[in-house]
Amino acid sequence: MNFQQISNTTIGSMMTWGHMIWIFFPIPVFCLVLLAMPWPPKVEKVCTDLVGSIFFTRVSVGVLYIRLVWVFVGASMLLLSIATRTLRYGFGSAHVPCSGTSCPFHTGETMWYRRASRYRAERNFWLSLFTIVLWLLVYKIYALKKMIMMLREDISTIRNDGYKQTHSSSDKKKD
Repeated sequence: MNFQQISNTTIGSMMTWGHMIWIFFPIPVFCLVLLAMPWPPKVEKVCTDLVGSIFFTRVSVGVLYIRLVWVFVGASMLLLSIATRTLRYGFGSAHVPCSGTSCPFHTGETMWYRRASRYRAERNFWLSLFTIVLWLLVYKIYALKKMIMMLREDISTIRNDGYKQTHSSSDKKKD
């Protein structure tokens, strides 16, 4: 493997993780803030609908229509599988581990580069796992928030229909 191949691989890999940091984290964090903040009921409905429009926008991939949330979860799973593979299979024959802190075959700079590569791979693994958990967490909180809003609407509908709660027989005995 020559320098140009290593450089291209590193740049491509760094751009993937750059996309993850600047796209995959801010969108679900923004959605979590919108869903978790205690808003007035009308603002809460607008925020939940905004998150729903972000999540369930359909994206056309040829003749196939996919919801945006599944694109992000799928891309996050792909990144997790790449990070897992990197950790599991190592870094190729150039990165055969040496025992101890010194190696008769490699210089100190090479040893530090290997350690840095290993730590970067571990960091990328945890970041990709966190991204999947974050997307799934937003999805679950959105579903629960929608259910709460639906139940609140049912309660307000029942109250507006003129339904009066009658006292049960046990309440009459107390009087």
